[in-house]
Amino acid sequence: MGKTKTGKNHIPFRLNVLFFAVFVLFSLLILRLGYIQIVQGDEFESDLKESTSETARIDAPRGLMYDRNGELLVDNELALSLTYTNKQSVTTEERLDIARRLSELVTIETDEDSDLDDEINRRTKQDFWIATHPEAAEDLITQEDRDEVEEDELYELQLNRISDEQLSDVDDELEVVYIWGEMMSGYYDSPQRIKKNISRDEAHSISERLDNLPGVDILRDANRQYIYDDEFPDYFGSINSIPRENLDEYIAKGYARSDEVGTSFLEEEYEDELRGKKGKISSNEANNGQEETNGSRGNDLILSIDMALQQEVDAIINEEIGGDTGSFINDANAYVVMMEPDTGEILAADGYTDQLGVTSRSYEMGSTVKAATVMLGLETGAVDEYTVINDRPLDLPSTPEISSVSNLGPVNYRSALAESSNIYMSYVAMNMAGYQPGITQGWNSTQYIQAYNTFRYYYEQFGLGTTTGVDLPSESTGIDGGIGRPGSLLYLSFGQFDTYTPIQLAQYASTIANDGYRLKPHFVKEIREPNPDKSELGSVLKQFEPDVMNKVDIDSNYIDMVQEGLWSAVNTQSGTAYGYFQGTDYEAAGKTGTAQVSVRLENSDNTVDGNNQAFIGYAPYDDPEVTVAVIVPNVYKRSDGGTSGIANTIARRSLDAYFDMKEEREELEPLGESADGVE
Repeated sequence: MGKTKTGKNHIPFRLNVLFFAVFVLFSLLILRLGYIQIVQGDEFESDLKESTSETARIDAPRGLMYDRNGELLVDNELALSLTYTNKQSVTTEERLDIARRLSELVTIETDEDSDLDDEINRRTKQDFWIATHPEAAEDLITQEDRDEVEEDELYELQLNRISDEQLSDVDDELEVVYIWGEMMSGYYDSPQRIKKNISRDEAHSISERLDNLPGVDILRDANRQYIYDDEFPDYFGSINSIPRENLDEYIAKGYARSDEVGTSFLEEEYEDELRGKKGKISSNEANNGQEETNGSRGNDLILSIDMALQQEVDAIINEEIGGDTGSFINDANAYVVMMEPDTGEILAADGYTDQLGVTSRSYEMGSTVKAATVMLGLETGAVDEYTVINDRPLDLPSTPEISSVSNLGPVNYRSALAESSNIYMSYVAMNMAGYQPGITQGWNSTQYIQAYNTFRYYYEQFGLGTTTGVDLPSESTGIDGGIGRPGSLLYLSFGQFDTYTPIQLAQYASTIANDGYRLKPHFVKEIREPNPDKSELGSVLKQFEPDVMNKVDIDSNYIDMVQEGLWSAVNTQSGTAYGYFQGTDYEAAGKTGTAQVSVRLENSDNTVDGNNQAFIGYAPYDDPEVTVAVIVPNVYKRSDGGTSGIANTIARRSLDAYFDMKEEREELEPLGESADGVE
């Protein structure tokens, strides 16, 4: 089987046929590849070049900011930027030549407090020295180094061996060094800003020479224009290069190393929304053509701020503080925050010399905290609605004498708030700590430590001593005085131990006005699509609803009782704020506060006794729609022991301004007309 009659096998013949067929096929394949490479090679290379393009992304303008009434607050204005697009094919000598020619066409400006030498870091100078002294740089590495040191470590070794004397060789070319450093810091094939805001003369000079400056270009750019910079200068924030410590994070999000981002406050907090969608420039290598795809402006922010009210509050503070600087131990200052209690929207936030102090500075707020003390006293059973305390000086062991402004006699929860009794609050603290003068002559260590914790537990529910949740990158929580001596617990009860920020004080006042519901304060109320017509707002993308952080753990009846006490402080003759709120067209409630402080004099080791003056309030009493918190720190004590009442006056005038604007609004007066916008 499988054999012929002669017995010979036919398999070798069949294999020969198969091998021959394979040989023919391979020969045809080789001939075809040769034809493609030799005959059609140039044609395919040409097609490849025609289809090859490079794409560079160009920045788009950021979103705008408006106030709650649609008034434009932050705009974009046209600017021109000098850019350089680095390519791998460019030699070091060519880049140095471009940098030197650009240094003759533009002027590199520096901050007022620094010079160009300060602007350039040492690593950039070292890299430039190596680029301009290649032979000397090569001599810094020995053959022994090459034999023993890893390749990736040789460069660091080379940098470390550049002496200060050698590095001083570049001092005569600092502008060139700066420009070269900016050129080298960008990604390949992506435009890198060399200088923003070039002048028209600089732009003309560069444009005339672009054919001889490969990679150099002038792009349309945008500068932020803060139209109301005088009244609201700080909370808009600022735009700068990506911070070095955040570079990896931004690159992961699709940013280029050369991009500018929001680096503080609202610009930073809402970077993802304000960031524009980049345009594209595509260039074709074959025909040198260029195609540009427009980007789009970022989303717009509608702030909760009423800029007309903000302006008026700013004017009030300047009138009340500016002409009375002699009353202040050091620099004059005052803070005002106005909010909607049922939404958390911030209507105005201002500071006389330090607007950012609204969220970053903390002070002892004095008797304004007594409303929370009475509520927690009622809730814990330390006092009840029938408790009456005889207000007279209190002298306890190892504790300075405690008294109210005057001996008030018998007070209950309501009159203690209206007349501001320190003694009533001290008895709340002592009862919680298990100390009864004349009965229990010692402090129970377990009870008084627990009392500290209980006070802060309730205070934090109102926003005192904790984060408010305001929509900014950071805020201070104030200073917790810790567990002090037993007697310091009494000072905590009437606001002279822990410190709080103005925004915390405003949230606290709003929580009382809002029947115990603590809402997150916020500067932004809406995010909208960009509208090319800046006089018209775009469609709503997101509306921020009231965000309830918590309901205070206190019986609603006790909240009502304290609200009555705050009404009495403003509307009864014995109330500490009565003289400031007579004759208003609205009915307010509130609480005054004075904290005794010791302040170190500037440029001195001496301290001076003074006080912080504060006020919290809301109106109308029956249906609160606005709250106000005022703090005027470090005021000299009057010789008669009284206070000037400046915080009360600012609060009254600020509330007047709010209700007057409901009747008639005045035209806003910005710094100047909005510049030509950039879309």
